Amino acid sequence: MIRLLITTSLIAVTAPAFAETMTGAARVDTVTIYPGLASVTRLVTLDLPAGQHDIIIPGLPQNLSADGLRIAAPGQVRLGAVNLAFDRLPVTPDQSSPAIIAARAEVDRLEEVLRQTDVAIAAIRLRAQAAEDQIAFLQSLGQASAGEALTSIADVQALAQMVGSEALALRMAAFAAEQEAQAAIRARKDDAEALEEARRALAALLAPEDQGSVLTFTLDAAEAGEVTLEIATTEGFANWSPVYDLRLTTGDDPQLDIDRAVVISQATGQDWLDVQLILSTARPGEQIAPGGAWAELRRIISEEALERERAEGMAADAMTLQRNSAMMPAPMMQAEPITAQADFSGAAVTYVYPDRVDIRNGVEDLRLPLDQLRFDADIWAEATPMTDANAYRMAEFTNLTDEMLLPGRVMLHADGTMIGFSQLPLLAAGADLELGFGPLDGLHLTRITPERSQGDRGVFSASNQLVERTILTVENLTGQDWDVLLRDAVPYSEQDDLQVSLTATPAVTRRDPEGQRGIVEWDLRVPAGSEQEVVMETTLRWPGGFVLR
Repeated sequence: MIRLLITTSLIAVTAPAFAETMTGAARVDTVTIYPGLASVTRLVTLDLPAGQHDIIIPGLPQNLSADGLRIAAPGQVRLGAVNLAFDRLPVTPDQSSPAIIAARAEVDRLEEVLRQTDVAIAAIRLRAQAAEDQIAFLQSLGQASAGEALTSIADVQALAQMVGSEALALRMAAFAAEQEAQAAIRARKDDAEALEEARRALAALLAPEDQGSVLTFTLDAAEAGEVTLEIATTEGFANWSPVYDLRLTTGDDPQLDIDRAVVISQATGQDWLDVQLILSTARPGEQIAPGGAWAELRRIISEEALERERAEGMAADAMTLQRNSAMMPAPMMQAEPITAQADFSGAAVTYVYPDRVDIRNGVEDLRLPLDQLRFDADIWAEATPMTDANAYRMAEFTNLTDEMLLPGRVMLHADGTMIGFSQLPLLAAGADLELGFGPLDGLHLTRITPERSQGDRGVFSASNQLVERTILTVENLTGQDWDVLLRDAVPYSEQDDLQVSLTATPAVTRRDPEGQRGIVEWDLRVPAGSEQEVVMETTLRWPGGFVLR
């Protein structure tokens, strides 16, 4: 049974004289990432004798928050006071990991390689210098012999030949030694670069230890044995977000496949290696209670006083008016509270990643796949000739899973072709969603008012009446039949005296859909290779003596 110690005070106490000091290494085991921060659980395994001990845990992240620090131990172990140090760190024995030991060994090996290379280069240069010394000796010997009486010309020739032959051999040896030295120098450059790389790798591994914090606490073990402690911390600079690939397949049985993945980033100061990853939609770093409410102060003023205030305001110069406006209280703007927005009913969703993963410190946008979902899809084309020359492919599906789909970036594909990017909104279980999947270049749209470009003869206007005739055309050149939702707009009025009437062939399917005033829609079936035409006539009538605006 695990007992949790909530550290309400991080105060170091003096341990009894008989307490034994032990150092343990904390290994990151489980990470739960929220938007903006992470809860990290580290495991420390110690082989404890019975009795009281001072435990030192080095290598924790720098500036670790003490507020979120919790330690859990088995029931046979009693925890004492806890101290978290950042600056004056206690002396700890070397707790080098196998990676650090290997990196140090590689640095030592390459340093020895460079030392041996330098010795070899020096030895080669000594050989070249020895050859030069021998050449100088031969030259001095030849000069001394030439000053002596030679018995014959043959003796002179023999001496010259001997000196020249020996000097040539020695110069060839010196040249060969210099070439060998240059090759060794070039090889040394590669070894020197490898040594610098090894030193940088070692420095990267040592950086968390050099810059980290140290946790110390007292522990009383009732009996000897191996004990595993859990150290839970809350650490910032971590985040995750969902990303989606939506793959639409059209045809007789249209399907929508959704590949779900998550993008993770963390800059906590330490690598998370071989950890269990949990993703949560809870937001512990945000507002946890609603804001206040402010009442609106209302007042009345007489019409005479209102007119007087208006006159005074108009008489004031621009500078005075600006200064008074800046000083005037604005209770309506100040009274608007900031409130927290819950994702759904105050509940959180968590995802447990099935495999243990590595998440390096400072990494950005590490992508991990989650799963694939498949839905039946309804597909149609939407056409708005007023704004577009082509119709657009649309799809609708219902979230039939038991969970909601979270907001995230989307890459859209249609029949194996990438269409573009979008954003998936929060989609509750059982909810429907419509998405656009790009233009259909084979569905051509036109919208004309006949002969309007020639003197507005397509518009009949009297003193109190205006009639406009519009023709909408959808031409299908795609090679397949399409259901088309055709959309257009007509004027609307909020005055009883201004009457707006519309006649259309074929008849309008929907007017003012979802409360959108003046919008009209038709549901059309446009077979491949054909076109559909919609003719609508709008009439506006108003009483005499009024002007249409």
